[in-house]
Amino acid sequence: MSTHVITVKYEIRPERIDEFIQLIKENSEKSLAEPGCLNYEASMAGNKVFLYEKYKSEDDFKYHTTTEHFANYGEKTKDLVISKEITMYKGLK
Repeated sequence: MSTHVITVKYEIRPERIDEFIQLIKENSEKSLAEPGCLNYEASMAGNKVFLYEKYKSEDDFKYHTTTEHFANYGEKTKDLVISKEITMYKGLK
C-alpha cells in the first residue's frame, strides 16, 4: 500500500483572503484528526495558496472526501476562489 498525496494550487479573491485562511485552518485541524491523514499543510504568497495533503492510502483519502467538514469547506470556499488546480500523486513505496 502506498501513500496518497494531493496538492491544490488556489488563487483567492484578494478581498476574501482572510476569510479563506480561517476556513483552511479550520479544515486542516479537522482533517489532521482523521485516521490516515499524515499531513495537511497550507502555504501562501499574496493571494496564492498551496495546499499539501498526505494520506496513508488512497482509501484514507477517499474517506476524507466523505466527511462533513470536507463538504462544508468546499461549499464555504467556492465563492472565495478564482481558480483551483488539483494534482494527485501515489507514493513510490
